[in-house]
Amino acid sequence: MRNILRTAVVGLAAAPLALGHTWIEQMRNVNDKGEYVGEYGYPRGMVGKTDPGFNGNSMNWELPGSNLQGNVFINESTPLCHPSQRKQVQSSDKYPRLQAVPGGFIAMRYMENGHVSLPNNQKGKPKKAGTVFIYGTTDPKEDETLATVLQWSQDGQGGNKGGKLLTMNDFDDGRCYEVNSSPISTQRQKSDPNFAMGQVVEGAPGNYPLFCESSVQLPKTADLGKPYTFYWVWQWNTVPGADPGLPAGKDEYYTTCIDVDVASANVALAADAESKFALGQQDAMTIAVSDFASRTALMTDVMKAEVGPIFSSKPTGAASSSTAGAPAATGGAPFLNTTISAAPTGIPTLTGRPGASSTLSLGNADVVTVTDTVYVTVTAAPEATQPAASAVTPRAAHIIRHKNGAKFRSMFTE
Repeated sequence: MRNILRTAVVGLAAAPLALGHTWIEQMRNVNDKGEYVGEYGYPRGMVGKTDPGFNGNSMNWELPGSNLQGNVFINESTPLCHPSQRKQVQSSDKYPRLQAVPGGFIAMRYMENGHVSLPNNQKGKPKKAGTVFIYGTTDPKEDETLATVLQWSQDGQGGNKGGKLLTMNDFDDGRCYEVNSSPISTQRQKSDPNFAMGQVVEGAPGNYPLFCESSVQLPKTADLGKPYTFYWVWQWNTVPGADPGLPAGKDEYYTTCIDVDVASANVALAADAESKFALGQQDAMTIAVSDFASRTALMTDVMKAEVGPIFSSKPTGAASSSTAGAPAATGGAPFLNTTISAAPTGIPTLTGRPGASSTLSLGNADVVTVTDTVYVTVTAAPEATQPAASAVTPRAAHIIRHKNGAKFRSMFTE
């Protein structure tokens, strides 16, 4: 049985990528030594990739995506949370909330899905695969909107003052990767080898992808015995003028809505994590990224990288004022492989990049079925520090949505 499981791990690690789908899959507490400690924690409404019925939309929440009927820019009513994450409810007992300590650091872990290891797949995207903004509140709303939360500031005085901006991290944490043949992945497989939980072989090369992580500190003022809510917001917009199909640019956000239970250290940090799930859910990494307590981001002002009109015709509130406790802007958004030109007015017809997530099925311990949707790599002029990625696969299926909701499928070959 052990040999069968090890073969399954290699198969999963080598599965092709489905770009554009990322969400928080697990959380860990991080102690002062940078070690993961305590039990695992999970977002609201968690569905694991190996759970029956999992599909690309079970956890993925792209905004605006297809959620706003063809619009390429967010608006005032864009819903923040996935429909299964709008209530403070866990999906099952096996996916509990993380128990976290006031003032303690938390690693929010997610797969990079090619955004880090294959950075040249799409035009006009930001360096470091964009920015993760993490917001916190003790008063979550079921009908919370993205625009409302983006106006929260670090001092809690931005927007409607319903919460605060806690931190900003580059999406690329500096060590994460999918297992592929790209220069970034191959280098990181050597520097940070990874295995599935229970499959570590001393001296052997790693055979498993390594989660990226966002590092966030639970406020020291968080009340023991009460839940605290995090909103994980990944901004990955397309700059105007870079993609001929998106002359005005495109908003692209992904969110995960998460509650943690605030507990004392002897409760939250003492328990040993147990392997409760099928292979593919947990890995053997035991330490957080080295700079977990001092993470930075190239883009520190979420509104500076917003390409749509939502904040351009009205005051941005405290989120853009240095006196209100918001982070200072770094200037224009740093983008990869981008040529900026004047964008025409109006909204493009197409909604931009489609996406579909790989579906992994582990019906029993002996069989692994991998169903995937993969894409042809589009390589622009490589940047000096970011080598062009090689082709992922010789075929791809793209679904493109028009504003009127119609769909068509086209097949491409190299």
